[in-house]
Amino acid sequence: MITTLLLATVLQGSVVTEPNTNVTFQTELQTAAGVQQLTGTGVRTRTMLHVKVYAFGLYVNSVGARAGLGAWRGKSASDLARDKSFYQELLKGAFPMTLRLVMTRNVGGAQMAEAFDDALGPRVAQAAERGMPDGADALARFRGFFTDELASGTELLFSWAHNTLSVSIGGKPAGDIENAALCWALFDVYLGEKPITSDGKKTVIARLPEILGT
Repeated sequence: MITTLLLATVLQGSVVTEPNTNVTFQTELQTAAGVQQLTGTGVRTRTMLHVKVYAFGLYVNSVGARAGLGAWRGKSASDLARDKSFYQELLKGAFPMTLRLVMTRNVGGAQMAEAFDDALGPRVAQAAERGMPDGADALARFRGFFTDELASGTELLFSWAHNTLSVSIGGKPAGDIENAALCWALFDVYLGEKPITSDGKKTVIARLPEILGT
């Protein structure tokens, strides 16, 4: 059993394998905010050679998801993937969610910090226009979490609950940042209108219809 931030642990049960990287994801994750269910997985690649950097999976609080996403109950995964309003609702952060990343190659801490800065910088500026302030300061704190090399196999957990982002790196707590802009911006990287991987945006919600029910 792997212990992570917020006493988050993988539970015994079924496992999903991300097909491009063979990284495994338990279908349930126990966190301080309750048990969260895996909605799907994806892979982050870089350069024209499609170098695989990390696999990622999204977990949601199933009770909160069924309440907040009830309008989409009974829809197929392909229906959800085509629905802009569904992703907008998901990104309101109305219920706890967690992104789990597993590195598939060695990446320097500074390099990872820069990559997140490039992706999050424009988004926290956009968040400010939406009434979510102080994102730049929160992003600076977030960058500071990435000081050491992230070796292949390192797990990163980003948990969003009540406008607080809780971060774990390599099974050790990195810190909590209370800022709505940063929370929204980080999850928008994977679920927003301009995701870092369009395929991953679809596959990372592939199991959600099962969670929402009929």
